[in-house]
Amino acid sequence: MNTSTTAPAQPRYKWLADIIRDTIDQGVLTDNQALPSERELAERYDVSRDTVRKAVRYMEERGIIYSGHGRGTFVAPAIVRGTTRFIDSFSQDTDSRGGVPGQRILSVETVDANMAIAGLLNLEPGAPLVRVRRIRLIDNVPVGLHDAYFVLPRGARLSRSQIEKTGSLYKLLTEKFGFSPAEAVENLCSGAAAAEDAELLGIGVGDPLLICERITLSERREPIEYCLMKYVSSYRYRTRIAKHSGGMS
Repeated sequence: MNTSTTAPAQPRYKWLADIIRDTIDQGVLTDNQALPSERELAERYDVSRDTVRKAVRYMEERGIIYSGHGRGTFVAPAIVRGTTRFIDSFSQDTDSRGGVPGQRILSVETVDANMAIAGLLNLEPGAPLVRVRRIRLIDNVPVGLHDAYFVLPRGARLSRSQIEKTGSLYKLLTEKFGFSPAEAVENLCSGAAAAEDAELLGIGVGDPLLICERITLSERREPIEYCLMKYVSSYRYRTRIAKHSGGMS
């Protein structure tokens, strides 16, 4: 395992979680293999045991590892790690699938929140939002439309060139405005492609679409983004469902 202790400017538990995830991705730790003990990880990476516990909890929530009661903590099987949904960028998700992510930016503008979106984001109608509309690509083929509204500091401005230069909108927002996505709520349904959808995605009018509405929450659990996503039928949306600790009926 990598024992470097030079941490970037992020919470140390996330830094530690990234290092452990890298060792898993590199095959140093394999499916269902036990992780080193809490004490060993703390000593190896020169962090507190509380930091180790937070890192373990962070990875468990994302399906990277799992705990066996009284037995320890283990690497989750690849099939579970590969189907867990993260609040990652489309680029990160596509990379994990082995594809080449891309985007065509349709518009970047500051708009007033309408009543519906203001309600979803706990804002007053008319509050300023930054709206970014994009076509999402995998291997240069259109697979989806993203229409995102962001709650950013008043007066915040984004440009098409900034997004294109950075590549990842989430990365740009994090670096420039301290955007901190921590949790999201999604609603899924199916729909038919309208004329504009069909033209932008290169499909037929009325062709099936997977429609996803996402509200992203900050680390303080405050709404910071509303995004309407429409995907072509060939796009595979993967998720993981775990049994609640209270049991099932």
